Amino acid sequence: MKDWFTYFLVIVLIIVLLKQCEGDERTVAKTKIEYVKVTNTVTKTKIDTIFKKVYVNKYVDKQGENVIVYVDKPNDSTIEANKYNTTLLSNNATAELEITTTGELLDVQGTINYSQKETTTETLKIRDASGLFIYGNMPVNSAQPEVGVLYQIKNKMFISAGAQYNQFTKSADLKVGLGVKIF
Repeated sequence: MKDWFTYFLVIVLIIVLLKQCEGDERTVAKTKIEYVKVTNTVTKTKIDTIFKKVYVNKYVDKQGENVIVYVDKPNDSTIEANKYNTTLLSNNATAELEITTTGELLDVQGTINYSQKETTTETLKIRDASGLFIYGNMPVNSAQPEVGVLYQIKNKMFISAGAQYNQFTKSADLKVGLGVKIF
């Protein structure tokens, strides 16, 4: 009857230790900051003084908007205009512009380039893992080799089993062990 009580007590102790191994998962957040080049259209301009002669046809489309079409050679319906190329600089942006005018502003084309900060956060959930290890052991002062296995449970505890050759009895000794994480 006493052996059953001992077995029951050992089983309860193992269950309590295994329950202690259940831990919360850790969350690790990695933040990556990246600067990307962004291109937008131009809304305000500053005109430079260097220009090139161009020829344009000016039309009104179905929505009532003025449409400018550039042509290579002049004809009866073309307008001679001046085309200005300029670069605008600011704190975080550069604007490359082409302005077409006859005194009346006909067309503004260009791009604004600036760096935009883009932040990406990646969240990782890390759970403690279990693992099986094989070990070998050779004492320094005697030739009694030992081999065995260790099973680590969620980085909290381990259970070990091994066999060691005993030179005095000329037989193998079986060993079992239990280790608990202290800190």
